[in-house]
Amino acid sequence: MVDYRALTDQLVAKMKLEDDLRNKAYDRSWELNTALVRVQMAHEEVLSSYSYSSSTSFGDVNDDNRHLISILDKEEESLDKLFLETALSPDMYNNIVHNPSGAGDYDDAASINTIHGRAPRRGNIDAKMENYARYKAIRYYLAHNELLPPNASCFIATTNLDDDNGNETRSILTDEEYLGGACIGLCHDLAKIAVSRASNAMSDPHSTVKFVQNARDTVSNVLQELLEFDWRNSPLRRKYDSTKYALKTLETILYELSVAGVLGGHDNNNTSSLDTKEEGGGGGKPTASKRMKIDKEQIQEQSPEEKDENVEMEASAIDTYKQEMAEIKKRMDHRDKLRENLIKTSRDGQKSAKNAIFALHRGNVKNAAKLLVDCENCVLNDLLPIVKEEPTLRGGSYSNVLEEYVEGKLFYCWLHGNGGEKSDDDDKPAGKILMFDEINLPISVDEYLGGLCDLTGEIGRYAVARGTVRDKESVKVSLETSKQISLAIKMAGKLPGHINKKMNPLQQTVDKMERILYEQSLMEMAGRKFESSVENETVTNNIEDNGE
Repeated sequence: MVDYRALTDQLVAKMKLEDDLRNKAYDRSWELNTALVRVQMAHEEVLSSYSYSSSTSFGDVNDDNRHLISILDKEEESLDKLFLETALSPDMYNNIVHNPSGAGDYDDAASINTIHGRAPRRGNIDAKMENYARYKAIRYYLAHNELLPPNASCFIATTNLDDDNGNETRSILTDEEYLGGACIGLCHDLAKIAVSRASNAMSDPHSTVKFVQNARDTVSNVLQELLEFDWRNSPLRRKYDSTKYALKTLETILYELSVAGVLGGHDNNNTSSLDTKEEGGGGGKPTASKRMKIDKEQIQEQSPEEKDENVEMEASAIDTYKQEMAEIKKRMDHRDKLRENLIKTSRDGQKSAKNAIFALHRGNVKNAAKLLVDCENCVLNDLLPIVKEEPTLRGGSYSNVLEEYVEGKLFYCWLHGNGGEKSDDDDKPAGKILMFDEINLPISVDEYLGGLCDLTGEIGRYAVARGTVRDKESVKVSLETSKQISLAIKMAGKLPGHINKKMNPLQQTVDKMERILYEQSLMEMAGRKFESSVENETVTNNIEDNGE
C-alpha cells in the first residue's frame, strides 16, 4: 500500500531543491537588474555632460567629465564581473539533461559540473542577459559607430575544466539573447537617442543629422539581415516585428528635420533663421539640389586617401557583420530542424505510452510491458540525444512524453508490481507506487507530479471496471491509493501551476470511487443486485469516447 508520508517527504525534498535554485536565480536577477540600472544612469550622466561635436565623438574632457567617466568605468567593471559570474554558475541553469536528478546516470561524472551552452537559464536571467547585450551594443556603437559582434571580448568567458583539454572559451550569450539585445534592442535605443539628439538640433544641426543618418543606415542593415531568418512564433518573432517601427521613427525624424531646414548640415551662426534662399531666387525651403551641394562640399573636405580608407573600413565591418549573422542563422536553422524532428518523434513515444495504458485496462500485460519498453527506447535512443544537443527543447513535446511514460509506468507497477509483488492468480492490484528515484528515465519533479495525478484517473477507471464485477476489495484498494496520493500531493506544499489544475479532477475521482463503494455496501446489505449510477455514467462516457 502507498505510504503517503514517504512519498510526501521525497516530493518535498525534490521540490524544495528546485524552489531554492529558482529563488536563488530570481535573487541574482534582481542583482543584475540593479547593476544594469546603475550603469545606465552613469552612462546617461556622462552623455549629458558632453557637448556633442560630431555624430560619434564628444567634446573636450574636463575634470567633471573625468570624474563621471571614472564612476562609469567602476560600475561597468562591477557589471561585467557580475554577469560573467552568473554565466559561469551551474546553479543559474536548468541543466537536468546533463545533470540528471533521477537515479539514472546518463553522462560521465565530469558532465555534472559542466554547463551546457544552450541549457535554459533559471528565473528570468535570460531577459537580463539580453538587456546586458543591449547596453553593451549601444555603448559600443556610440564609441565606434559600429555594431558589436557576437564574439566581442565582453561576451566571451573562459571556463576551467578538469580534463586534459585545459581551458575552454564560450559565449555567455545565446544567439537569441544576442539578436534580441545587441540587434533588435539596439535599433530601439538608436531611435530613442535620435529623438533626443533631434530635440537639440538647433545647437549643432550637422552632427545631429549625421548621427540620425548613420543610425537609420545601421537599423536598415540590421533589419535587412533579420529578414533572412525563418522566424517562428516566439517572443523573438514579436520583437523582430517591432524593428520596422524603429526604422520608421528614424526616417520620420530625417523627414521632419528636412522640413525644418536642418537636413544638409547648415552650421549658421544665426540658428533661428537658417539660410533658406535658393540660388538666384527668393526665400523658401532649401531645394534638394542645394542640400546635395552642401553634402558634397562636406565630403570634399576629406582627402582621397581618407575617403578610400573610410569606405574600405565600412565595407569590411558590414561584410564581417553579415558573415556573423549568417553563422547565427545557420545555427538557428539547425535547431529548428532538431525541433521538428523531436516533435515528430515524440508522437511515437507518447503513442506507445498511451497504448500501454489501454493494454493494461484490457488486461494485456505483456503487450503493455513491451509498449513501455518501446517508449523508453524512443526516449533514450531518439529523443534524449536531440535534447542533449539542444537543451532548450527539454520542455514541450519531450516533457509530455515523459509525463505520459510516468503515468503508464506507475499504472503498470500499481497493478502488477515492480518485481513480484503480485501473483498471477491474484486479481487484486499490487498497490505499488514507484517513487521519484525509481523511474528509469531522467525526469523532473513536475513531470513526476503530472504523471502521479493522471494515475488517479486510470485507477478510477479501473475501479469502475472492477465495480461492475462486484470486486469490492479492488475498489477499496483503488480508493485508498487515490486518497493517499491526494494527501501526499497536498502536503507537499506549493505546487507548479499546471499541477494545481489537476487537483480538482483528482478529488472528483476520489468522490466517484467513494460513491461506488457506498453503493456496493448498500447492495450487500439489501442482499440484491442493482445498477450503480456511477458505473452507468462511466460506461456511457466510454461509449461516447469510442464513438468519437
